[in-house]
Amino acid sequence: MQASARPSPLTVVSGFASHLIAGVLPFFSAAAITSLGLMRGTALLYAAGATLILLACLSPRVRTTLRRETTALLVPAHRRLFAAGLAGFLFAGVWYYFGLSTSARVAEYIFLTRLDWVVQAVFAIVWLGEPWTARGAVGAGLALGGGLLLAWSGAFGPSGLAAAVLYIAASLAGYSCFKPLSTARRSPGATTLTVWRHLVNTAGFSALAVLVPAEGSGMTTAGLAAAAVAGVLIVVLFLLRFTALTELPLWVLSAQAPTQALVAVAATLATGGTLPPVSLAAIALIVAGEVLVTRSRG
Repeated sequence: MQASARPSPLTVVSGFASHLIAGVLPFFSAAAITSLGLMRGTALLYAAGATLILLACLSPRVRTTLRRETTALLVPAHRRLFAAGLAGFLFAGVWYYFGLSTSARVAEYIFLTRLDWVVQAVFAIVWLGEPWTARGAVGAGLALGGGLLLAWSGAFGPSGLAAAVLYIAASLAGYSCFKPLSTARRSPGATTLTVWRHLVNTAGFSALAVLVPAEGSGMTTAGLAAAAVAGVLIVVLFLLRFTALTELPLWVLSAQAPTQALVAVAATLATGGTLPPVSLAAIALIVAGEVLVTRSRG
């Protein structure tokens, strides 16, 4: 099926920016949960983001928008998608951070979990019936193939594998439910979805932090700083991502996802790692594919 309209530059840039942030975020998250413990660190991470949201709500304009859009999301036509999407993102978050805490190498875990975008691209075209172009499909295939090759070369081992599989399934449910809501409600709706996704996850992880005994070395300054940075980043990440979905098909956003792996590669090199030839080939595929996707009408 051929696409009929070109997304605005803002939504394309928002998609890429969200993936760039997603490539950096796990390093701060891993530092926080290593220092503070899995549940306590994740709860503090989300609490930092929730604080940012509450500060934004001091604006009457923001409060009015959230009230209006929340009411719209609770009408019968949207209610089930809204609730199912929130549940999917909470479940995905629990398993993502559990897998991150059990993975010895953060970059390799990023490679593994980024495979969720491969699944989402196929789901979006086959089941959601999203419009696509021949050039875009070729570009997506190249980019996602490069991501698979990069993941394969990461040699991530069995650590965190089960958690990553559960994360991928829950993430697919969350994005599949929120995509039509973002498209229907546009930017104000995307902002409201970001707020409620974050607040629900904050409540969920706070409850788990109370129920699960604390691990880690205690409330260190470095751990708290990492949690604060990660909390702000995750709010910005999902705001950009849901904004991108107001116009971008889910499969196009999925084709942009290997950008995250490039960030992880850069971080690995910056910390003294090496880049084998197979990784160079994967990067070439990703760059070529994403150029095609960006230039196609999506």
